[in-house]
Order: sequence, then C-alpha cells, then structure tokens
Amino acid sequence: MSYKIPFTYSDEQTLRVELINQEMSTLGLTPEKLTCGYALQSIKETLAFTCTIDPQKIIDALWQELFNEASINDIKKRNDFNKSYSKADRDLCTRICLRLQSPEIRDQNITSASIAASMGKSAATISQLINGKYNAKPSKHLHDIWAILQPAELDQPKQSVKQVAEPEERKQVSIVYGKVPFIPTSTSKLIAMACDQARQRRRFSVFAGQAGLGKTKGISEYCRNNKEAILIAGSEQTSSTQVLDQLILALGLSRCPSAYKNMQKIIMALRDTDRLIILDEADKCKPNALDPLRTISDQAIVGVTLVGNIQLVDKLQTQERYELIASRVCFWPKPIGQVTVEDIQTLFIELTEGTIKLASDDAAWWQWLHKRVEGNARELVENLLPHVLNHAAKKPDVAIDKLLINGIFSSVLNKPAV
Repeated sequence: MSYKIPFTYSDEQTLRVELINQEMSTLGLTPEKLTCGYALQSIKETLAFTCTIDPQKIIDALWQELFNEASINDIKKRNDFNKSYSKADRDLCTRICLRLQSPEIRDQNITSASIAASMGKSAATISQLINGKYNAKPSKHLHDIWAILQPAELDQPKQSVKQVAEPEERKQVSIVYGKVPFIPTSTSKLIAMACDQARQRRRFSVFAGQAGLGKTKGISEYCRNNKEAILIAGSEQTSSTQVLDQLILALGLSRCPSAYKNMQKIIMALRDTDRLIILDEADKCKPNALDPLRTISDQAIVGVTLVGNIQLVDKLQTQERYELIASRVCFWPKPIGQVTVEDIQTLFIELTEGTIKLASDDAAWWQWLHKRVEGNARELVENLLPHVLNHAAKKPDVAIDKLLINGIFSSVLNKPAV
C-alpha cells in the first residue's frame, strides 16, 4: 500500500499558516466557518500541514478572508502587544481590527478618527489602544470601542428559568408574520377614504401603490370596521368566474351553473343596499376579472374599490379593455411610492412598544431610517424590526444606532450601508 507524502511547506507558508491558526483560535473560528470557496477537507489539511499538494492558493484565500491585504509583518506587529494587555485585551484588539476591515464598516467610513471623535479622545490614543501600544490598562477603553463597532446580536434570546420567575424583567416583544397588529398609517387612511368615496357615490375608486406599503393590511382593517364591505382577494388565477364565485359565497347565495344567472342573483342581492365590493391585488387578476364588476356596479348601483400595485394604473390608463372602468372612477389619488417619515416613526415605536433604546430620537434619525428602509413598511416591520428586537432582548442597554442598523442590513438582509 502506498501513502502520499505531505507537501513540504516553505518558511513563508509555514508562518502564514501559523498566524492563520492563531487568529482562528483567538476569534473562536473553526474551518467550517470560513467561506473562502475551497473544500472543507482541503482547508483542514492545509491548516494541519498535511496537504499533499502545494497549498499556496488555499493559504492565500484563508489569509484574505482573515487579514484582507495585511502583510505578515503587519500581523506580527499587531500581535506584539504592550505588557499591560491581558490575553482578553489582545483578543479584543484582534476583533476590533478585523471589524474595522469589514465591508460594512468601511462602507460607512468608520475609522479610528471617527471613533475618537465619538469617544472624545484623540485619534492617536485610539490607534495606540487597538494596536496594543497603550501603556496603561486598556480594558475599559477597548470595550468602549467594541461597543461602537460590535455587530448586531441577531440570534433569538434564550430565556432562563430565573428570567421567567423575575416579575420585573424587561418586556419581551416579538414580531411574527401574520400576527402583526394594525397600526394606522397614511396608507390605511387613504385606502379608507377611497373605499368611503366608492360606497357613498356608488361608483369605482382606485388605490395604487408600491408593494410593501400596507395596502392589504389597510383593506382588512377597513372591512373589519365596515361589515357592508365585501373583500375579494385577487391573484394571478382570478378570472371573472372566480370573482362571481367569491361574491356568491360572500352573499350566501346558491351557485348556478350559468355565469349569467349567478350575476343576476348578485345584482338582485346588492341592489338598494349600502354594500361595497373591494378587489385587492387587482393588477394581478386576469383581464376579464373586472368585467362582471363593471356590470354589477352599474345595475346594482353599488361602489367598487380596486386596489393594487403601480401596474394597475398602467392597465387602466393604457389598455383598451379597461377604458370602460377608467371612465367610471370617481376617486383616484396619485399612486403612492413610499409611506411617510411619520409612518415609519409610528410603526417603529408602536410595534417595539417602547422597548428599544435609541442612540438618537431626532428628526434626522427618523429621516435616515426612512431612507434606509426605502420608505417601505414591509421592509421595516417584517425584515428589520425582528432582528432589532432580538438584539435589544440580548443587549437591552446598547442603544440602537445607524451602525447597528446598517450591520443588520449588511449581514442578514444582503443590502449595502446607507
């Protein structure tokens, strides 16, 4: 039986691997956590000096992953700490240096100088602290620096038995899709106005807006408060037949094989009533889906509200089939692209129930957050806030700031810093 002989590492390769192993030990990293694009077994063999082929490419990839463009001398110099630094201090310095090199920090132009300004110290002092050259005990200052730079805690907090028993523990707030309470916004108010206009004037109204503004949430709340409203949930599969079927079901009528007879039953049931038909996702429905609504509105003299994305406006204004609908619209506000800054502030405060400590609560902060979520309620409520609440539950005394929000977007939502 033949055995492969391990490759003989050069002095430089040996030193690089030793520094890589040292760094991984300091950071608590395992080969499984590295993402340099090579097979796990190859990485393990390279780090254990058992690789049977030249490992240079793997070493280069691991070095880039951990140290970016730093040279061997840079790393050796960084690891040469003043005697006042404990092992914990040295480990924290390493974390700080790596964090400063991360894309999300560089994209925000966070440097030693900006950290110094926020801490009221000189840039030279900060440089000495993180490079291991500070003569006095550095622990407190290093922890202050790390508090500025640390990534968001995104894992679900674990609740201990002791925590459950404590009556004065901090309130735990969570956001779960499908169970988010209704919060009034400018979108819901405008939708309510559109529905009221259609019902009172017994004509069509149209509300169009970008996805994620809370249109469906606003419609559901309107229907909850106005029992005379009939909601049809549209989709790509919704045709005239599905529209009639949903109306028959909502009105408690018996269904006939004939679409014409079904329509006549619906017209008779709605005539001389104060009912309102709402078609959500109208832009997604098949072209013939709106045909029976036009006839029912005309003959039963009831209002119809069409709600959908921006594409709904294009269809009503440019496609010949929809011209008969467009001429019947009595209320048609300009399509909405974003919710307001006030909406973002209201949603944030109401849904977090006052459990979030903010680094800033002025107008500039809310304007920045509005820009960060692109004026989109869904981006804030369903994508960002659950992670913010998880972080706050684990570190309730750490204030939420732009750096932390950008860190969440960069690390888990795959979006650049703003």
